[in-house]
Amino acid sequence: MKLYISPDIIITRSDEPIIEQSVKDKISLFCNVKPDCVIENLTLSSLYEVPLMLHENGLDKVVCRELSLNLPEPEMTAWKSMVERIGERENRTTIAIVGKYVKLHDAYLSIIESLNHAGFEHRTKIDIRWIDSEDITAENIASLFAGVKGVIIPGGFGNRGIERKIIACRYARRY
Repeated sequence: MKLYISPDIIITRSDEPIIEQSVKDKISLFCNVKPDCVIENLTLSSLYEVPLMLHENGLDKVVCRELSLNLPEPEMTAWKSMVERIGERENRTTIAIVGKYVKLHDAYLSIIESLNHAGFEHRTKIDIRWIDSEDITAENIASLFAGVKGVIIPGGFGNRGIERKIIACRYARRY
């Protein structure tokens, strides 16, 4: 007996829309899925637009149907409002993040997303200034923090850079 995976839904990923229904029909035919189970997932300017686009393309209805779920239509008003605020950001502010791993931005992903969400709420684009804690001295701290409106100094482990983080904390508290 051979085991294999057989999809029920195909989500296409592309930068351009699939204009011709015949393309979706061909995908449906060759992948053995229902025609409405071929869903477009387009590249958008914001990740937060994706749920709205997938809803518009019927993914939620198809999933509920295929899983025999009887659920109400999703309420997307608050989500749409957030996406509108993202597009209407008219202000800018710079926040410094001081850490040991600033070359690895993913190490601070939760902080980045928190700042972005705060910016969405206040219609403000957050520019992040990455500052390596090992580069900080009492002599250069003012120039490193010039123009920033806030400073985040995430916790860390070990001694590497801790004295310089203290310099950053001291400066941020005074100015």
